[in-house]
Amino acid sequence: MNLVRPPSVSIALRNASLASLLLLATSAVRAGLTAEDLIGRVGIAPADVARLQNGEIVSYSVSETGSKSLATGIAMYLKTAPARIVEVIKRRELIARDPDVTAQGVVPTGAGAEAFVQFAYTQAQADEARDLLNVRPGLDFNLSTEEIAGFAALKASLNTDDDKAVAEAVSKQYRTVLAARLQAYRRKGLAGIAAYDRGDGEKADPAAELTDATQASKLLAEHFPELQKALLRYPADRPADADDGFGWVNRTVQGRPTPILVHRLIYARNDGAVLLQRAFYVGHSYNSSQIFAGSVPYRDGALVLYSVRSSTDQVSGMGEALKHSIGRKQMEKEMIKKFQALKASVNG
Repeated sequence: MNLVRPPSVSIALRNASLASLLLLATSAVRAGLTAEDLIGRVGIAPADVARLQNGEIVSYSVSETGSKSLATGIAMYLKTAPARIVEVIKRRELIARDPDVTAQGVVPTGAGAEAFVQFAYTQAQADEARDLLNVRPGLDFNLSTEEIAGFAALKASLNTDDDKAVAEAVSKQYRTVLAARLQAYRRKGLAGIAAYDRGDGEKADPAAELTDATQASKLLAEHFPELQKALLRYPADRPADADDGFGWVNRTVQGRPTPILVHRLIYARNDGAVLLQRAFYVGHSYNSSQIFAGSVPYRDGALVLYSVRSSTDQVSGMGEALKHSIGRKQMEKEMIKKFQALKASVNG
């Protein structure tokens, strides 16, 4: 059973572009929420609170929004000031600790395909590049009908089968796909996200999935309605005190190189942080993701919460309940690994 490896905490806490980053420090504090409030709001059991205070990483339930949705959350208590956690995130210290990220970059306003010049298939990945030349609607890649046609046109124009030449040509074509998708999202937000062509008239709709993920968050709706509104209506209603930007990563997912586009807004202060991440384009394996994370003062350190809602076609259909259970466990395992990396960076 080939289940997706959902987007990891590294994408968020390591400021790794991925797949849609919205970081707003101290929103929890500004909203009057304490660590105890957040523990109660996300439903961490009393027994787990004791484990949390002993330095263990604990999990909590997050509602799922449909047959393609995977969701879970974890929490950790760090004996360090929230300001240090904010510093680690802002300085992008964690990206270096993720062995699955092979390249990443920031996309300035107005930039085109040149912003993705470091995204490339290597000669050793020529088979993956050839799969794109022969791509058809389906689950192997997340591409629109028009994007699939673009790779078909590239194949027709190539007059070589040399591994290096194929990898370079496909990389160049994919960079135009990434640039076009990012520009469309910048102009129209969710309405600018093209659906993935699955064949036989079927589509995967990451815009609808991200809308569902945003609306499903009761914490956003009740305590951060301005953030929920900003996510749903971007590029309108952007918070005035937030600095937004975009990035990308090339991350190994299920053994394959995977371009991921990320949106981020940053507002930072020293006494806490709330982080929202939106991955609005993912090359394959899962369709989209949205992350909520928070760091607020707690005891003699900081409480860090992290939850993710991911959407993937790989957990729907026959055996759905089992697929969801396995997928959540895989997601939680990877999130814990990244939390441990955060702890090492903060303490280092």
